[in-house]
Amino acid sequence: MNRREKRDQREQEIIEVAVGMLSETGFLDMRMSDIADATGHSMGTIYSHFESKEDLIVACAHTLCQDELLLFEDVAAQPIPDIEKIITLAQCSWLISRHHPKLIEIDTLSLMASVWRRATAYRAEQLSQQHSALATTFRDIVLKTIGHGINGHEERSDEEKGCMASYLTHGMWGLCVGLMSTTQSGYASTLCPADGDQAYTHFSSNYIRFLKGYGWQEAKPEAVFADCLDIARDCLNRTTWFGLSMSGTDTQIRS
Repeated sequence: MNRREKRDQREQEIIEVAVGMLSETGFLDMRMSDIADATGHSMGTIYSHFESKEDLIVACAHTLCQDELLLFEDVAAQPIPDIEKIITLAQCSWLISRHHPKLIEIDTLSLMASVWRRATAYRAEQLSQQHSALATTFRDIVLKTIGHGINGHEERSDEEKGCMASYLTHGMWGLCVGLMSTTQSGYASTLCPADGDQAYTHFSSNYIRFLKGYGWQEAKPEAVFADCLDIARDCLNRTTWFGLSMSGTDTQIRS
């Protein structure tokens, strides 16, 4: 192993330790000295790889995004209709937020201007490219769904379908992020109870109404969501960071 390979290996080791620590303590309670202690490296070594705590969290977010992209590709390869693939991906996002809220925090913080502006430019660009790949993968599935699982748009031009796919992609993820945020906030105590079953019903019923508004004409949508939930669990358990058994809460959260 040459010098560059050793440096890359050490950097990935630091990132993986940091992700594990962030998943337990969160960003605000983690110190760079904690990373040094956990990895056995000096502070000088840590800072030779990461210029700041913000630089490290962007690198951590990039590692998580790589895992997410593999998850997206896994779901895309499932032998199910395309509409069920986008529902499964929404379910995956929901389950991650319920089981690994601090990992969601890493991704959220990494997108804040006050964080990525303090990261090195190449790390911020790496993360931006990874998010673009995620969005493209999801949009491609959505585009295939228009005129099939989502009906009433068969006569639209390719340009119109592409525009609609972009709107639907943004809307779905915006809804997912919004619903996840309300369940994790104090706002949830009155409008969206944090209890697993009730929170999931809030999530799925809003998603079903959203998809029906775009033309989804499923007679038994709850059954489809239940099937997709099982697929989402299986796919998540094949990831490095988002496995449900890692959180120890799967028996507490039905959905």
